[in-house]
Amino acid sequence: MQSTQSRLFERIPRGLFGPLGDPYAELYWDLLANLYLHEFEREPFLVLRQTAMEIAERIILENPLWALRKQDLETLISIDQPTSNGTGAQNRADSRGTRTPEDGTLIRSLARRILGRLEDSGWIHFQYRSGSGEIMSFHPYAARILETLLKVARDDQPLFQGYVHSIAALLEAKAFASKPGLSLSEAKRHTLELVRELKILERNIHIFTERILAEAATAAKVLEEGLEKYEHAVMANYHRLKTVDNVHRQRTAILERLDGIERDEMAIAAAVDWYAAQGGDQPATARIRVSADLAIIRSRFDAIPEIIDEIDTRNARFSGVALRKLRYLLRQDRRTEGQLQFIVDALARDAAPELEFDVYKCELLADGFLYTPPTERPRMQPQALRPQVNPDSDDIRRQAASQVRRRFSRKRVEDFIEALLSYRTSAEMAELPVESDDDYVRLFYLASYGLDGRSSFTFSPSAETIRNDRYGYPAGKINRSRTAR
Repeated sequence: MQSTQSRLFERIPRGLFGPLGDPYAELYWDLLANLYLHEFEREPFLVLRQTAMEIAERIILENPLWALRKQDLETLISIDQPTSNGTGAQNRADSRGTRTPEDGTLIRSLARRILGRLEDSGWIHFQYRSGSGEIMSFHPYAARILETLLKVARDDQPLFQGYVHSIAALLEAKAFASKPGLSLSEAKRHTLELVRELKILERNIHIFTERILAEAATAAKVLEEGLEKYEHAVMANYHRLKTVDNVHRQRTAILERLDGIERDEMAIAAAVDWYAAQGGDQPATARIRVSADLAIIRSRFDAIPEIIDEIDTRNARFSGVALRKLRYLLRQDRRTEGQLQFIVDALARDAAPELEFDVYKCELLADGFLYTPPTERPRMQPQALRPQVNPDSDDIRRQAASQVRRRFSRKRVEDFIEALLSYRTSAEMAELPVESDDDYVRLFYLASYGLDGRSSFTFSPSAETIRNDRYGYPAGKINRSRTAR
């Protein structure tokens, strides 16, 4: 059976990435990015063929390739690139015209040529719309791919989106019981995304460390990489990992929920039914998928502590590397050394100009630069238990009983009401002593026990309210229950 991964070229043309692997890839990329922005992120939203041509002409003029390799681009115009189905560009002559310089300016001919290449490779297509004319549109798969490529080009680093809390909420007993299949599928997706982002975070830290070692040649470059770029690409997610998205806070509860789900046959059966309905599989195949997804979630959460330890280690290493490289470059800065020597020589000759010196405390180069080590708490030392001399078992039993017994248990409240009523069958709430907080709290229990029908008395509240100093409570009558013994 063919896997879903191997069906890629059933979804997209084989030559889709041809323009981006071309010697003029920068030109094609600038055009794709600008067309995407015009269709999805800014006006006019509807990109007419004429608008697309104008955008292409502007991109050509602004691209450095036009100045550096103009002759090569002129040669490109005359090349008739075959289309993806093996036919030449002549098939498009009716809609776009021929591709010879005589049709217009050289730049317009080149703009027509590269737009045609993007259309042939499967990025864009033109369709006629009544009242507007020919409209350029991206194929759905091309729009999604371009969105990802633009994020890479902008160096966008997505923040953690509360993956751990989402997984815990999806596996929570009530949520899982209502939609077992959907909850399990979404929990698996969030788990894979969480592990992917953790691995990306770890590799980003490694990349920045290598940049500091190999590329940073000045102290300013070290500070730029270590403070500005590192803060944007790494520290935002690292901070969330240690605070609001802390995996260790939820990991134990998630693993316990997985154990409970695996023992819950009704939930497993409901999840199997959902998987079978969604994928059109047999129940046996769907059960295998359910078991596999549970195993995937468990294995990822078993591996996450090791990944986080590696992230911590690499973050500490980056801080040390950046600090040592910065100190080394500052010591080796001969320009600064020469300027200081010039000032010293001028002062020795008593010919120094009037200089105003401002002295600042430099805190960036301290030992905590870019990295705050974990706080070490003092270890508790073992202490010997103090022996109890001549313990009194009766006294211990009384102390334990006073702690165990509830102050306002049903039996104690019934005894209190029995003493209040004495020989009577009823009493008013106003007769109750309410002089302290304990007396006031006892009223809550009295009302609760008197209304549930399982006590030796009943409580019939009225609409009036009794005010007693700082306490207020409903008026009413306390009646001896007919079933009381």
